[in-house]
Amino acid sequence: MSERLKDWFLTSSDQQKMVFLAELSHEFTIHGRSFALDLTGDELARAFKGLNEFQHMVSQDIAHIGSGSNWHSSEELWQSLQKKASNYGLSAHLKQSLESLALHRKLQTTE
Repeated sequence: MSERLKDWFLTSSDQQKMVFLAELSHEFTIHGRSFALDLTGDELARAFKGLNEFQHMVSQDIAHIGSGSNWHSSEELWQSLQKKASNYGLSAHLKQSLESLALHRKLQTTE
């Protein structure tokens, strides 16, 4: 993942984090469109379940940040994004989405 993007996220204001998470959610929905075209059976069900769980987590994080009840640190939030994607086989999708957001912010991606 882009370390510069992670560093940017960790030092961002709550407002910037909420916008970033909304943009990440949007990026992830684009992957959902391809799931229906590229996957079948159990693989499709797992991908959609993972997408749903990821979206649920991101929307919950946006709400917590917006209400001022941040229930975990920015570092923990970043790690939970990675873990949730990994648990559902969506790490490559998360990486692609993060790279897209890094380019949008003109942050160089690194491995």
